[in-house]
This record gives sequence, structure tokens and C-alpha cells, in this order.
Amino acid sequence: MTWLNSHSETDRAAQLCDALNYGGYTDWFLPSKDELNLMFKNLKVNGIGGFADDDYWSSSVEDAGDAWNQYFLDGTQYGNDMDLKRWVRAVRAF
Repeated sequence: MTWLNSHSETDRAAQLCDALNYGGYTDWFLPSKDELNLMFKNLKVNGIGGFADDDYWSSSVEDAGDAWNQYFLDGTQYGNDMDLKRWVRAVRAF
């Protein structure tokens, strides 16, 4: 977060999760690709969580300009340009 904030980056997925204050909790974070995959396997496929059939960002970085996404229609994971708009699902603990 420090690097993003000090380089005038705003509205990034990790920043949005870090700044979230919901239900009295402020310890939210952007899940890793492995955590996101567990959410797909254990929640989405069982109809729990209200996930869209779309791409969600993870905190896992593929390279300098790409981060991992998970497609919540079929569970596919892949790297994609960090400037693209995707869904974000904040989590508190795993």
C-alpha cells in the first residue's frame, strides 16, 4: 500500500480492500489467487456469497504489469493487465 499511495496511485483493488470499513471491521485485504480459488471451490460452486460470473482480482502478481484474476464462471485463473477493471472481493481472514 505504501508504494501505491506514495506514487499517486488510487482506486487499486488492494487499496480499496485495505481502506474498507464494513460491519465494524477495518482489517480487510485482497485475497491471494489461492485464497480466491478456495472461495470459488467452496462458496461460488455451492451458490454462496453472491459472486458474479465474472473476473475477480487477486493480490498475486504475475509480473510487473499483470496480476492474477479468477474467472468465477468456470474457475479459470490467469494473469491480466492491472489497469483493467475487475470485480474485487475483500476478505478478513482465511
